[in-house]
Amino acid sequence: MSHKMLARKTDWNEVQLPPEIAGRYSNIDYFEVVLTHKGRLLLAPVPPERKQQRVKEEIRELGIEEDDIRAAARALLAQR
Repeated sequence: MSHKMLARKTDWNEVQLPPEIAGRYSNIDYFEVVLTHKGRLLLAPVPPERKQQRVKEEIRELGIEEDDIRAAARALLAQR
């Protein structure tokens, strides 16, 4: 089943899904975004149980280690 609809990008770079689509994913907060070689965006819902795993993967891909996060947290707490 394929439906063509318009989605709007806001001034804050947020994509607003049409209500007909958003309603089908009411329990989903995150979508994985893929940019194809033809310039199309593909959105895949990330189930809540997989969200934490995906965030950890992205942090790892950025080269951020667990010790870096601890050091940043200590630095922020020390500013209080």
